[in-house]
Amino acid sequence: MPGEFYIENKAEKTDLSQVLEKLNNGDFGLQALETRLNALGIKVDSIQSQLDKLAGETPVSGSITGNWNSGTATSGETGADVVTIGANDSKKKLHSLLLNIGSFQAGSKIIVKLFMQVNGTERKVYEQEFKQGDDPDGLWIVNGTVSIHEGLRVEAESDKAADDGVAMDYDYMLEAI
Repeated sequence: MPGEFYIENKAEKTDLSQVLEKLNNGDFGLQALETRLNALGIKVDSIQSQLDKLAGETPVSGSITGNWNSGTATSGETGADVVTIGANDSKKKLHSLLLNIGSFQAGSKIIVKLFMQVNGTERKVYEQEFKQGDDPDGLWIVNGTVSIHEGLRVEAESDKAADDGVAMDYDYMLEAI
């Protein structure tokens, strides 16, 4: 009969209008299903964007020439700025920071310093001395993951005037949080 059909394994007849009513039901019908699928798609997209971050950003490499002995770095201390990693109010994971002191004079004492804002004021957060010839040319300053949320500025200083004008290579890798 037109407008009526049988549901398999059911003895009673169901009117097409009853089926359409159920499909259009706001809580359980097709529209509700579409809403739930859209919400799920948004969650999947959000998860995917977080997973994409795990690959890390493109590693950064460079070289800087400075007056490592006679210069004055941004901090006001002797030496020169090497690089600033990250930016203020930007969350990142720093996975590695390497410096190369291979161009410095044999026996030079190289002091590496890191600065970052602490409660709005830049502070020295790391300082270590290395000796060219005794320590490896490649210095692994950060060899594990550390989170930063402000720019991390790297400075270096040498105790030998002959090191003024030599290049220091750097390499680092970040991951967005």
